[in-house]
Amino acid sequence: MNNCFVLVKELFEEFFALLQARGVVYAPVRVSAQSFSFRKVDSVSEIAFEALRTILPPKKFFYPQQETIITYEGDTIREHEPEIPFQILFGVHPCDLAGFGIMDTIFGAEPADNHYRRRREKSLVIGLSCMPDRHCFCQSMGTECPRGGYDLFVTDIGDEYFFSVGTPAGFELLQSARELVSAATETHRDRYKNFWNTRADSFTNGFSPDNLHSVLDMEWDNEIWTELGQRCLSCGNCTPVCPTCYCFDLVDIASLNGESGERRREWDSCQFSGFASVAGDFNFRPTPVDRLKFWYRHKLHGFDDPYGFKTCVGCGRCTVSCPAGIDDLVDVVKRLQKSRERVSHVTK
Repeated sequence: MNNCFVLVKELFEEFFALLQARGVVYAPVRVSAQSFSFRKVDSVSEIAFEALRTILPPKKFFYPQQETIITYEGDTIREHEPEIPFQILFGVHPCDLAGFGIMDTIFGAEPADNHYRRRREKSLVIGLSCMPDRHCFCQSMGTECPRGGYDLFVTDIGDEYFFSVGTPAGFELLQSARELVSAATETHRDRYKNFWNTRADSFTNGFSPDNLHSVLDMEWDNEIWTELGQRCLSCGNCTPVCPTCYCFDLVDIASLNGESGERRREWDSCQFSGFASVAGDFNFRPTPVDRLKFWYRHKLHGFDDPYGFKTCVGCGRCTVSCPAGIDDLVDVVKRLQKSRERVSHVTK
């Protein structure tokens, strides 16, 4: 089976009509001079093909910012199962696709999260190529190329789009568009490889990830954490914009008579001062320093042991969104690595 096809850009509008016939289409839309957001689109003209990172990652389509989990009335408790329309996510970049893979692992661990799973199953994901800017460091995290999480992946090769098939659902979609697409030739494949080679050489931001595990173990008491923690506002901006942050709070909302109500799941942040408060008026991460160190370790170290991967995908959203300028993750890692190098040199 040939898993590579091309579509002349002039025919994309007809391809978009096929997507609309299958479900609600969401894609990056420009919302300001510098910002983009994944939103429902009704025409090709609304899609911002030039978008690099959206304000919120597309995890919001599978894991909403707020959702009802259960409802109750009297003595009856029911799991809330809303009608979920089929949706097509177009324009998901490789780093966000990697985020999907991580979230699938987290929410798919037994007992699997049915609310996440149902939305994932009612979706078709189409990835899109991009070129890095000065904040991108997905190359350092090994997420710069699409390795899964998509049904189709679209690479811009000039006057045509190169389609890579990721799943049977993606292949079936292209079969329905067989009058629009054609099998990729060797020339198309060469242009495809040239794009990804050029892209690989375009990264200007990053670090060597090889020693992250030992660096974070050895630099737990580095003075850099105090420096960053003193500037941290504990605003939590870094967590909702992260493609792999999944912490949530459960909120019970009762009717005025107390006979009915619902339990909602809402995004939470480990950077909020009350996140780690427990019974007995105790907080096991009481300061911004404690919370910031935990977040960095969680992203760059914490999942290595149980799962064999890190939960940072190198999208750069945390750096862009931090009002205090302390979430330049690349800079922090490089400074920690230099500290480790000095220690190694002295011990020799």
